[in-house]
Order: sequence, then structure tokens, then C-alpha cells
Amino acid sequence: MLRRFGRDSRAVTAIEFALLALPLFMLIMGGIEFGFEMFSQARLRDTLDRASRMATTGNIDDLGTSGDDIDAFVKTSLTVVKGADVQIVKSHYDSFDQVRKPETKTTSSTQAPYCWQDVNGNKVWDADPSQSDLGGANDIINYKVTLTYPALFPLITRTVTGQSNVVLTGQQTLQNEPFGGGADVTVKQCCISAAAGNPVTCT
Repeated sequence: MLRRFGRDSRAVTAIEFALLALPLFMLIMGGIEFGFEMFSQARLRDTLDRASRMATTGNIDDLGTSGDDIDAFVKTSLTVVKGADVQIVKSHYDSFDQVRKPETKTTSSTQAPYCWQDVNGNKVWDADPSQSDLGGANDIINYKVTLTYPALFPLITRTVTGQSNVVLTGQQTLQNEPFGGGADVTVKQCCISAAAGNPVTCT
């Protein structure tokens, strides 16, 4: 009987399938997840390109109030799955040489008192002197979008990244067309005092 049992191979296929099924299914699910992420990234790039170009025109029919119509277009386009969240940050600079460049300090000290060239007029030294909103004529706009959506297969994504959500980010920097309106901020020399409250004076 034992000899006959040892020669019986009728369940071998089922056992082999059971051993291979889990890694096979994980590979398939991982491929689907990766493919969907690539699709979402491509959709993000395309949507961001279209939105930023719309933003440069200054056309109120395209923009809406403060760019609200563009924001609505972006959010509708990027709602790839239920539960997707789209965060938008709109900012602008007066010129390309300000883009993500720290304001120039005119003194060597990093602690008050020190002075700097205040290019965005907020009386605070900034590592990134951007101003909120889409700016005016010839300004340099930066349109940034962060897309977060629940993974199709959270177990796979959590195993690889440690998170159950997929987070994709993109940004586009373009110059506004020379439409009417808007004025550059006058660059001033600002100094912060070491006195109580650290008052700031600008000239």
C-alpha cells in the first residue's frame, strides 16, 4: 500500500500550483499596480501641461476667479479612482532668475541682525521667494500638483513602499503671456534687528 501511495502522482499538479500560485498572483498584481501607476503619471503630466498653458493666457474665461476653473479641470481629470485626492499649489515669480532661488543676503550673518534683498515684498527672508497665485503679465508661474490615490492592491504597494497610497507629484514652470495688468514687486533692502521682537526695516 505504501509503495502504491508513493507511486501515485495524481495530486502533484495541484500541489505544484498551490506552491506557485501565491508568488504568481503577487507578480500579476504588482504588474497591474505598476502599469496603473505609469498610466496615472502620464495622465498627470498631460493634465499639468494643459493646465499650465491655460494659466499663462490670462484669459478669465479659461482661468475663472484666481484660476478656480483650471483647478476644477485638473481635479476632474486626475480623479483616476475613487478616493483620489488632488492638491494644487499655484505660485509665481517676477523673473526666471528668482525661480526656487533663495533671496540674496547682503550680510554674512545667519542670525539677527542681518540684511537681504527682499524680492517678493513680504519682509521675510525666503529660501524660495515665490508669491501665491498666478501673477500678471510676463510673470513666471509655477503650477504644482500632487495626486494621492489608494493603491489597487494595498498589500503589494505596502510591501514595496511601506504605504497603502500611491503619491505622484508634478510641476510645470512657464512664463505668462504679455497680457494687460500686473506689476513687479519693487526689490528692497530689508534688515532684521536683534532688538526685542526682531523688527524689520526696508528701504
